[in-house]
Amino acid sequence: MKLQQITGLLLAISLLYGCRPATDNSSPDSSATAPAPTAKTPPPVTLQHRFQRIVLPPEQQSATITPAGNNSTQPPNNDSARWLFPRIMAGGCGIADLNQDHLPDLILIGLTSTELPEHATSLLQILQQQPDGSFQDVSQTAQLAFTGIPGGIAVGDFDNDGLSDLCLTGFSDCRLYRNLGNFHFADVTAATPLRTGRWSTSAAFLDFDRDGHLDLFITNYVDYDPTHHCQDAAGRLDFCSPSVFPRTTDRLFRNTGTAPWFEDVSATSGITRLRGAGLGVAAADWNNDGWIDIFVANDGHPNFLWINQQNGTFEEEAVLRGVAADAAGQSQGSMGVAVADLDGNLLPDLVVTNLDGESNSVCLNQAGSFQELSSAWQMDSSSWPFTGFGTALADLNHDGYTDFVAVHGRVRRQTASPESPTADTFWDGYREQQLLLLGHNDHFEKPDGVDEFSSLVAVARGLASGDVDNDGDIDLLITCLDQPSVLLKNEMSSGHWLSIQPRLATAGQRAATGATVTITTNGQSHTAFLIGGGSYQSTCAQNLHFGLGNLQQVDQITIRWPDGMEEVFPGCPADQRLSLLQGTGTPAAR
Repeated sequence: MKLQQITGLLLAISLLYGCRPATDNSSPDSSATAPAPTAKTPPPVTLQHRFQRIVLPPEQQSATITPAGNNSTQPPNNDSARWLFPRIMAGGCGIADLNQDHLPDLILIGLTSTELPEHATSLLQILQQQPDGSFQDVSQTAQLAFTGIPGGIAVGDFDNDGLSDLCLTGFSDCRLYRNLGNFHFADVTAATPLRTGRWSTSAAFLDFDRDGHLDLFITNYVDYDPTHHCQDAAGRLDFCSPSVFPRTTDRLFRNTGTAPWFEDVSATSGITRLRGAGLGVAAADWNNDGWIDIFVANDGHPNFLWINQQNGTFEEEAVLRGVAADAAGQSQGSMGVAVADLDGNLLPDLVVTNLDGESNSVCLNQAGSFQELSSAWQMDSSSWPFTGFGTALADLNHDGYTDFVAVHGRVRRQTASPESPTADTFWDGYREQQLLLLGHNDHFEKPDGVDEFSSLVAVARGLASGDVDNDGDIDLLITCLDQPSVLLKNEMSSGHWLSIQPRLATAGQRAATGATVTITTNGQSHTAFLIGGGSYQSTCAQNLHFGLGNLQQVDQITIRWPDGMEEVFPGCPADQRLSLLQGTGTPAAR
């Protein structure tokens, strides 16, 4: 496959004044069929695309909210607040349709202060997409408050009413918000056991017991003491390392189906048997037995792979299955998690972003056990210089291969910052460039030229992917610590695609988190997974996207639902968005 060159277009557009969406030539949601395609295998295609960079400037934010992911003003002189460890690890973002109008909205983490944790207050920021593609700030309507330093966001319909609810994680607090409609939310945390006092980072909604109700897994980081200060090798104050503080246990909350919704089953499920420093989480069926398992990326300690025993308990098998450490058996500073079928064997593979000086991990799933192939996939040299956080695997250029993106920002100061874009010297030494790699059938490759994603120099943390403007390609939302958040709209000019949202026929027709979707086209099968969690403290859109190259027809769609049921749906023309309900297909032959 010839390497595609990605070109960039910088258009700093204030969403306050609106921006026109890319022209959408796709068909409306449907499940229409068409004649089968010819059997001829299409030749490789070379696709050009670019990103349109839309900066979310201060004018777009609420007056009471510091721009989400933007602490570009100097931190206070109080050293204890300046070097709070949670500040360097925040904060996430999300792409989700919160009001069921089929227009994805943006969710950002914002701070109202940089005080000590017991005094810090925050609001979750929500930007509602308008029909013309602009965004309206509805944060004051939503009133999603947080006490402490916020970290991440998870989206899932835990009450099965068809509206996406929110879980907000962070240091010294964890909040659960029930979506009441029209961007009004109710804080239902107090009646639940979610507030454990831990430093919670990422979260994942999942249905681990297959009862039709979304459960909740929360990763906890370290037992941080804000009064403990750290120094770098030169004796200057710097952010602490997680190794300074004791490890903690993660938490699993089972959804009972009725208010107050959740009960803590962390101990009875076996999750609390091991301590780690959890940052990223991805809930998927890693061993292909029809039950959802849980991968946890631990910072500086062996990763966890909790295998579902189908009886409400889990066994930790990361070492046994090959995802606890790198190929040499060394623990890594693992942060973000991305999931996709990279090698075409219809099983979920795993890419984990790590600390600088460590390669990102590419772990290919071979019948439930994993082979670490970072070097073979040419990930090692590309990712070695960077500290990776949010990440995604998606076909950005519609050539049929999965591409890789990761956002970066150091946690250990270096002496010089690359091409510092602002005058804010506090973050000098932490900024890094971002990484985009094009996928092929057996490796990744760095594209020639410059694109708007890779050229962004920032202390970036959150990354969410999804088709924000409904034009058929994958856009990227990025949060940063040193500058405003950025929405990069992907401007594809060619190549075909298909977007599928599997939904439950009952349960408010919510997204079928945990479903596996396989399409067959021209005699080949391609699989995507609607996982819980993923990236770093962020939530990607809940539509499964397939790049088809120059193929214009899909022959068949097969869905394995979260309860294990399998159905087959008829094929359809490319370039459309499908919403497929459980129970409306044909049961798969056993």
